[in-house]
Amino acid sequence: MGDELSPNPAVVISNHASLTDYFVIQHLSRLSSKSERDSKDGLPYNRDLKLPIINFFSWFLIWRVPTVKILTHLLKTDENWEIEESSILYVFAKLLKSKFSEWIVLFPEVNVWTSHGYEVQQQIGTKYFLPKLEHLLYPRYSAFHNIITALTKFKPHPYSNLYDLTILYCRRQGDEVNYQPPTLLEVFSSKDPITVLVYVKVRSIARIPNKRKKLERYLEHLWKHKDKIMTQIKEENNLHQMRNFNRHTTFTSSISGVVI
Repeated sequence: MGDELSPNPAVVISNHASLTDYFVIQHLSRLSSKSERDSKDGLPYNRDLKLPIINFFSWFLIWRVPTVKILTHLLKTDENWEIEESSILYVFAKLLKSKFSEWIVLFPEVNVWTSHGYEVQQQIGTKYFLPKLEHLLYPRYSAFHNIITALTKFKPHPYSNLYDLTILYCRRQGDEVNYQPPTLLEVFSSKDPITVLVYVKVRSIARIPNKRKKLERYLEHLWKHKDKIMTQIKEENNLHQMRNFNRHTTFTSSISGVVI
């Protein structure tokens, strides 16, 4: 749902609903080489467009395939991890100089959404007067600041777009729609079909502030907006499911977009 993706170099940020998010983003990269017009007309992928290479930025590392090193970093650091400014260009140099199209993917919430994690963050949010989010964990700024700092210091670079993704999972169980994010095991073993809803908003990197305080407010604003988008999608999807209880149809939102 939302804007059309392109395979050009981009920074990607998303809420972190499930470990399945990693597979969803890989799938979106494949869709990015196929235009919306081609999708509607049933045309094949444009072979002149190269698939972007997906790089995840988490726990001090940029990686494409999970490794033991990532697990080690995860166990040794907390959610507010941040690369020292003197090391930022070293970490991002290969991506910024790459001759290939690369996506840098970040989950600012750091942790996968869980009911327990959500409850803990609600308590912390109340204590520190943070905005109340209904569907999301509060975003951490440090890693996002690392990326924007790298793009600010290293010019020219090919990154002009920020892909702001909102990912939801739903499955119909009886006469109700369940939005509980699935585990990987549930994705591969569930008897009920699981639908992935993805809302895409393309934003200009040039308009992202590089001053830390302004950047924090910027990311907080994105998450407040994302929370409202999730509420709207759920309401419209619930209505769609009620109207088509005995039929399998594709859900499309009034905020327009893509359904996986």
